Amino acid sequence: MKTLIREIGVIDKSGLKHPVNFKSGLNIVTGKSSTGKSALIEIFDYCFGSSENTVPKGVITASAVVYYVVLDVEEQVLVVARDPALPNKAFFKSLERFASEDIQQDFFENRYFRPLAEYKKYLRDLFIDIDDVDESLVARMYRRRKASTPSIRSFSSFILQHQNLVANKHALFYRFDEKEKREHVIDHTKIFLGLVDQDYFHLTQEKERLTGEVNGLKKQQDADNRAAKIYLDKVEPVLSHLYSMMGFEEAPIGLAQALRNPQLAKEQLDDIIVPEEIEHNSDAATKRYNKLKFELTAQTSELRKLQRKASSIRKHINEESKFLNSITELKSPDKVHVSTTVCPFCRTEKDALSESAVRLQNAIHKVSGNIASAKPMKAKFKSTLLEVERDIQSVNNSITRINQHILVIEKSEEKLAKRKTLYEAVLIEKAKLFMLLDTLNLSDDIALNKMLTELEGKLKDTNRKLLKYNVKQGLEKAAAKVNAYMADIGSKFEFENSYMPINLKFSFETFDLYHQTEEDEKIYLRSMGSGANWLYSHVTLFLALHKYFAELGSKCSIPSVLFLDQPTQVYFPNFKRDNSETFKEQKEEEAKLRSSHASERVVDEDIKAVENLFTQLAEYCVNIEEECGFSPQIIVTDHADDLHLSNEYDFESFVNGNRWRTRGLINPVPAQ
Repeated sequence: MKTLIREIGVIDKSGLKHPVNFKSGLNIVTGKSSTGKSALIEIFDYCFGSSENTVPKGVITASAVVYYVVLDVEEQVLVVARDPALPNKAFFKSLERFASEDIQQDFFENRYFRPLAEYKKYLRDLFIDIDDVDESLVARMYRRRKASTPSIRSFSSFILQHQNLVANKHALFYRFDEKEKREHVIDHTKIFLGLVDQDYFHLTQEKERLTGEVNGLKKQQDADNRAAKIYLDKVEPVLSHLYSMMGFEEAPIGLAQALRNPQLAKEQLDDIIVPEEIEHNSDAATKRYNKLKFELTAQTSELRKLQRKASSIRKHINEESKFLNSITELKSPDKVHVSTTVCPFCRTEKDALSESAVRLQNAIHKVSGNIASAKPMKAKFKSTLLEVERDIQSVNNSITRINQHILVIEKSEEKLAKRKTLYEAVLIEKAKLFMLLDTLNLSDDIALNKMLTELEGKLKDTNRKLLKYNVKQGLEKAAAKVNAYMADIGSKFEFENSYMPINLKFSFETFDLYHQTEEDEKIYLRSMGSGANWLYSHVTLFLALHKYFAELGSKCSIPSVLFLDQPTQVYFPNFKRDNSETFKEQKEEEAKLRSSHASERVVDEDIKAVENLFTQLAEYCVNIEEECGFSPQIIVTDHADDLHLSNEYDFESFVNGNRWRTRGLINPVPAQ
């Protein structure tokens, strides 16, 4: 998101204001040690909602009563501030226009200080329009709270590179040493990059709800189908026997119809099962009886086949077990003892038998080895046996059912012989059928199917809407762009020769960074060696990220600001004790110090590398401005000064008066 820091400052105990002004593009704050350069990044972090005040202890903390930041967010001017005496509150005020002279001590009225938690939510709403990031309401129920929503604190990982981080080989992102915060940043990146919005989370919740309801109805449908099968087994023989007793060749009311609407079936059967409808000369009952007998014979024959097959398989399993046991006890001879054959007449010795014995021994070894290494078939036999046993059970059930049908007919015939009329026997079967139909309690299949169809339609529509949110593909495309940008940006920095051409790869799913060799070996930052490599890896990655963020424009919620604190320390580690009045003096002292160590690079070589770094930062901002219409704001705090940049870039224009060699952030220092 297009963001510009206009001013960072401190109001001291005397009411004096100590501002540092910035412009778009590259900004450089240069100066000697202990002047407050690194405090700028900490002041910004504190005003941006950090619960901890990490401004370095010293003159600044002893003097400050208010830390403040003035920034533009999408052309809206905001002033955010913190009072160290009110650690649980933060100041927020929106302005129509920015005028530095308006920011004075009386500007920070108490009524604009809000509770810190409320402040962070309010500030977040300026960048992210999202309130609910739960993808699963079931998970929320078990968690007993909503999932953590994105926080402005997550932005800090993308925009702050402190001096102990900018050239760190073990860490890339600020606050990633805290596992929970790291996971939140990675998880919420899809939101920050505009890959998902609030509708996405509502749709995923709706998908989960609809999927649950559809599965529930399908289970109910399955249960109804199972119940229908049970009732089918009970009702079918009675209904079929009733029709055969009536002499009907065709069923007037089908079984499925009777099960679907039992009450209607009873009403219709009352009109059908009457004396005048009985076909006394029909042989329907006999035909049904003979058909059942034929089915019983066929099923019995099938049962016998399956039983013989099962017996054969069991025999094979037992034989194989015995065979394998005997093989383990069998040992082939190590030696073959054969006497030499001598002709009784000429006394000539023959060794042909000896050669045959050797061949026999080799054959025995080969056969024994093949048998021993052969794969046993026991597992396959057992699997086949299990299938056969299941078939046997199924046929047994079928035989039992047919026998029950035959028994019903035979008992009915016995009862018929004892009664005066066939109709009496029919009425008994009818009463039995009606009693079964009265016990039916199946759901209305039509209503169930209609409800299921409606829900599946809604689920299909929800899935269709979710298709536009292909998060995985979106993250992969984002990484591909960042990787392409890193290839271009990294080629302009002085990585060690062993890593040239540099081929850095980054993943938005894991947030890992590595150099990929031509042999596809992945060399992670921690294994690359050299502070310069670590520095350029950090700078290359973050410049590539912010180029991608700028390209996304307002779709990306991450502020287009990047702090680089002391990036040149890998070249000038001794500058931590930089107390010279000018950078030239400090550089001369560094040259003298290095002259006593033959292995040290000369200062001028490192100065060239530093000048190239700042040149590339300047070039980067200009190029992004041309491509995207605005440039990410880069704020560099460093010791380096008086540099001669390439491509006609003027170092002094980037310093813009923020040179602290004879002063510090607090200037003048209030009297104690």
